[in-house]
Amino acid sequence: MGEPVSGWWRRNAVAVGVLMILVPALAATVAWHEWSEANSGAPAVPAVLEQGQHTSYGEAVVGPAVAEFVDDPLAPRDARVLRVQIDIDPRASELACAEPMLRELQGANREWDADTSSLTTDWDPLRPASCSSDVTEPYTLDVRYVVPQDAAGPFAVDVISADLWPENVRFIVEP
Repeated sequence: MGEPVSGWWRRNAVAVGVLMILVPALAATVAWHEWSEANSGAPAVPAVLEQGQHTSYGEAVVGPAVAEFVDDPLAPRDARVLRVQIDIDPRASELACAEPMLRELQGANREWDADTSSLTTDWDPLRPASCSSDVTEPYTLDVRYVVPQDAAGPFAVDVISADLWPENVRFIVEP
């Protein structure tokens, strides 16, 4: 016990001390990052609204939402285009949201992102596909989804704002 510290331990004492601090810190950082990412893609308990309903979302009022299948000459032959419109009244807020995701509530429970580039749409600033924090007047989101022929609904449309997370709104629509 009373032996002096050998040469190797003396030469590497600083490196061993640094490793004793960095290895647990690295493990904790990786664990925190993985754990925080695990649930980031799943909306946390949305406010569910049936067709014709609206609600407050932050300071804004969102809804009602309506959906219809529309003809589009650019759509693939084995698919249909579902057009969803959601009224947004931002009031004094700066509501910003991504393009809503469409979810199938029955059957295969599939999900679709909005298709804003491959379909025939006339751009209208009062009918954007996502919420803009620059707009303070009421407007209507106009989002189109390319879905397979066998997708029939009902569908859920999730409106999610990063600024209001974990709050979000899910509209139930049926074409």
